[in-house]
Order: sequence, then C-alpha cells, then structure tokens
Amino acid sequence: MMKLMRLPMLLAALLPAVAMAAPYKVVAYYLPSQQRQYSAADIDASKMTHLNYAFALIKDGEIVADQSSGTDQSARDYIVLRGLKSRSPKLKTLISVGGWAGSKEFSDVALTPQSRRKFADSAVAFLRKNGFDGVDIDWEFPVAGGDAANIMRPQDKQNYTLLLQALRERLDSAGKQEHRSYLLTAAIGNNQGFFQNTEMAKVAAILDWVNIMTYDFSGSWSKFAGHVAPLYNDPALARPGADPKFNVSSTVEMALQAGIPARKLVLGMPFYGYSWKQCGAQLHGQHQDCNGKGRGGVEPGELDFADISATLVNRSGFTRYWNDAAKVPYLFNPDTGEFISYDDVESIDYKIKYLKQMGLGGAMFWQLSADRDAVLLDKVAADLLKP
Repeated sequence: MMKLMRLPMLLAALLPAVAMAAPYKVVAYYLPSQQRQYSAADIDASKMTHLNYAFALIKDGEIVADQSSGTDQSARDYIVLRGLKSRSPKLKTLISVGGWAGSKEFSDVALTPQSRRKFADSAVAFLRKNGFDGVDIDWEFPVAGGDAANIMRPQDKQNYTLLLQALRERLDSAGKQEHRSYLLTAAIGNNQGFFQNTEMAKVAAILDWVNIMTYDFSGSWSKFAGHVAPLYNDPALARPGADPKFNVSSTVEMALQAGIPARKLVLGMPFYGYSWKQCGAQLHGQHQDCNGKGRGGVEPGELDFADISATLVNRSGFTRYWNDAAKVPYLFNPDTGEFISYDDVESIDYKIKYLKQMGLGGAMFWQLSADRDAVLLDKVAADLLKP
C-alpha cells in the first residue's frame, strides 16, 4: 500500500508542466479620461498583477508627466496609485512612456549613448519621485509606422535595442542601490513589419516581458468592416486588402519566430470596439465596403465595451452574431448598415485558452476604463489569477 506521504510527490510528477509554471500576469493599462465615469480610485488591484499608467511623455529627451490637459491629473493619480499599492502590496505599477501620440521623440532619444543615458537617468528619477515599480516603453514604432509626425530612422532598429539596454543597466544599478528590482517591459507591434524593424530576440533578453498589441487588426480607418482582434483567420472573408495574417494567432507565431520566449509574451486584448456605417448587407456586414466611421464614444468610430454591452448588444436594431472561425462576436444593424467589431466574455474565453495552450506569460488589455463594470476584467482575473 502506498504511503500517504508519497502521494503529493506522485501527483506533482503527474501534473502537466504548464500547471507547475509560474503564475500568469494580468497587465492592465489605465488611461485617465475626463469623459468616462471611472478614475484611478476605482481600480480594483485584486484583479491584476501589474498596472501600466498611460502615458508619460518625452520632453527634451527626458520622461515627464503628461500635463497636456492643463491639469495636474497625473500627479494626483500617482498619489492614488501609491495608496492602492499600500493596500495591495502584491500590485506592481509601471509608467508607460509614449503611445501612438507620444512616440515622436523616441528616435532622437535612442540615437546616441549620451541621449540614451539622459533618458535612462530620467526614468530612474521619475520612478523614485512618483513611486512606480518600473517602466513600460511604448514606442510606436521604430523605423516605420506610427503617427505621421514621428521622427523615424533606419537605425532605429539597432537603437531600439540599445535604448532598452541602457534602461536595463540604469534600472538595475538603481535597484542594487535600493535593494530592490525595477521592471522593464515594452508594448510591441502586431505585424511582420514591426518584427523586421526590430531585434526582438535581443530585446526580449533585456526585458522582463513584452506586451504584444494583438488588436487593431482592423479599425474604422479601414474602407471595409473587419474584426478588431480575430483569434484566427477566417478564409471565408478573403477579399483584396484583407491580410490572412492579421489575427492574434498568426502574430503570436511571428513573435515566437522572432525569438521572444513564450513565457515572456503577454497577450493583448481589446476592451473596446470599432464601428463602421452604411456597410453592405452581405455576411451581416463582415468585410463589406462601408462609408466611414460609425457611432463612437470618446473617439469617433470607437466604442467602450461597457457601452456596447449596455446599449447595443441585441438592442437598438443591432443583432449579435458570432464568427466561429475567427472566434469573435460582432454586431450588425441592417437598417443603418452599422457594423461593430469587439471582444466579449466568449471571445476572451477562447483567447485565454489559447494563451494557456501556447504557454504564454499572461494577458494584457487596453484599457481599464473602457470596461467600467469589470465584466471582461472579471473573466480574465477568474481564469488567470485563481488557482
């Protein structure tokens, strides 16, 4: 008869390796918004492991708080986050630098050893002053892409790596002095061009992990209606201009092939949707030509999940449909031709199962205040944080 004391050892041997792996990360981006009824004080730290505050900006080669609204909202929020951490000691906060509208100066910052050192020094000073546990670099994007006003150079490819290395060395030095560790992460792009324009194997070795922006594969900037974050390609939706690799699984494969270890890859999920108007009626609007952006919330053509869920799903003339190949929902109103692509609990479930199957490091989402009722956040937390 087996001795009882040996049973735990036997069970441990039988459990799959993935079950014995380190806990998953749940990385929440938070973007302050005057228009939404959600503030930093509403954040529930029990449902995440890391909070990325978006965004700090670059001024004169250094990291500075965003004061574009003419208020000291960021400074007030930093105080709230420090209080949040004191009540939830396991939570780590990072300052996210850049973003779509804030990446103009990254190329200049990364250009020389002196500019990289200045930037890295400012990062340490910023963290110490404001109580953050790390830096998240959201350079959109090295070499090409991003906002038209961005400074871009071919040497961004190598300089991106060098900038992150300078940050790593400076953060490690500061951490050694303070007997602690500072985190360094990055938000990365979702297409082949990004991986061609970066050295991700080298970058991944420098970073604690990467947040891959596996969304915005289609949006209201597109002429035809598509899906914001399809998990898989749907061959039935082929048409000129539709890229079969514009989906989550294909992008993850690119990232892995580029040399990012699976456990350092945190899968991005959208807590918002995009809308088009006057779309063709075939396929309930999917991949049909449209006449521009549909209804929006804070931004034209963009809708928070909270608003989609509360006012549009099977309401106001919209019917919810499910694309079983792509594993995503969508809405269509045949009277107006409005098409809305978004993620919901069902599609998030498929993505969580996928990231577990692939051995990825966890989930990231953009962004908290778009899911004000925490419907999607509750799903992610329940599946990734609970034993």
